[in-house]
Amino acid sequence: AMVVVTYIPVVRRVLRQEPQPSPFVCTKTGVVDMTPWRPMYPIVGAILVLLTILVISLQLASFWLFVTFWCLWFVALVCLMWGATTSTPMADAKSGAEEATVSPNFQRGESSADGVSDAE
Repeated sequence: AMVVVTYIPVVRRVLRQEPQPSPFVCTKTGVVDMTPWRPMYPIVGAILVLLTILVISLQLASFWLFVTFWCLWFVALVCLMWGATTSTPMADAKSGAEEATVSPNFQRGESSADGVSDAE
């Protein structure tokens, strides 16, 4: 269906489109910070160690090793939450939030790339 609507001029005229499709040109730039999350590798390592402890505790049917796994899992979860809050300084987060809310290419009342109007 997309090929028919895109490349057959008669169908394009019936749908009130230009006879030749125009190529897409991206005019906006991204505003998302793509720097790697600093605690990612330690957290991945901790999860791998914890899953190894879980598998060993289940294979050996050791209740105390299973309880140890859950205690360490809770500690890793707390470290994950702590790492998520301290990995970005507040000044950088504030400036990033301000940049994300103001887009120089976006006029009030125009439709955005996802089809949602700013005026709605």
